[in-house]
Amino acid sequence: MFDKNGIIVLNKPTGMSSSLAVQIVKRILKPSKIGHMGTLDPLGSGVLLLGLNKGTKLFDDYLKKDKTYRAIFYFGKETDTLDSEGEVVNKNDVIISLEQVKKVAENFVGDFEQLPPKYSAKKINGKKSYELARQGKEVELKTRKVSIYKCEVLHQVIPNAFMFEISCSSGTYIRSICRDIAYKLSTYGTMLAIIRTRCGSFSLKDSCTIEDIKNNKFNFFEI
Repeated sequence: MFDKNGIIVLNKPTGMSSSLAVQIVKRILKPSKIGHMGTLDPLGSGVLLLGLNKGTKLFDDYLKKDKTYRAIFYFGKETDTLDSEGEVVNKNDVIISLEQVKKVAENFVGDFEQLPPKYSAKKINGKKSYELARQGKEVELKTRKVSIYKCEVLHQVIPNAFMFEISCSSGTYIRSICRDIAYKLSTYGTMLAIIRTRCGSFSLKDSCTIEDIKNNKFNFFEI
């Protein structure tokens, strides 16, 4: 049984839910308590903080930490989930240049009232929004205040697709930023990929894979 108290910085792979990642690490290390500190969608990869034993008491602190992401935004179509896993609901033939995207992205630094995606974990009358959306029920979400410290276009990936680096407050939806930038460009947007590169003071350089944990070759940040 793993009885140390602290944090493991897991580099979560794409395609795995945060809860499944926790279950796998729990089976390997067998701590008395374990939990993640801020959900990373199955589509996303990168930094997922795992609190072990008394480290789980840090949940509230790290859930509120600022985060940094790299994400690919594609313009010209919008899905119901605002990512590549959803059904296309809007599209057009607008061609977006790198210069256009950079100019609009500059306006997305500051404090904003952001509308979360309807396919999200936000709760409405005690139920998660995505659960209601999957049942075909009407989802009415309220905006919430978020802070975006950096919204930089790094480069163009393919026509109409661009790599962004975004630093923001906890609770910010990167998919919503994609949607809102697209609307400013008079088109639609869908997030194709995302990686969390930092959470608070922890970054990818501190992280390990599930395979590393299996082989007992991982950093452990003891408290």
